[in-house]
Formats: sequence, C-alpha cells, structure tokens
Amino acid sequence: MLTHVSDRLTSRFPDVPAQRVTDVVVSTYHQFDGARIRDFVEILVERDAADRLVRGSA
Repeated sequence: MLTHVSDRLTSRFPDVPAQRVTDVVVSTYHQFDGARIRDFVEILVERDAADRLVRGSA
C-alpha cells in the first residue's frame, strides 16, 4: 500500500527527492497506527502526505 502512495506522490511532486516522499508517506502512515477503522487509511495518508509536501513541512 505505501509503495503505491509513494509512487503516486513521487509522480505528483517530481521536484521532491523520492526518498523524501517515501519518508513523508511512512511518517504520515504511522500517525494512523491507532486507527480502529483501517479502510480509508491509504486515502488519508496520501492526502495528508501531499499536504505536507505542498507546505514543505515534510
């Protein structure tokens, strides 16, 4: 799952190093570790990670 998110975000943010994108995705994913409902975690991770990359707060 994380590979797909990283791949999509790397395509959306070609000026950001791929490793940085992956690091942001993994970090964001861990924010959802305690989530009881896991169905939408991939979507939430992608959205939140993209927001972090746009803001440069990754």
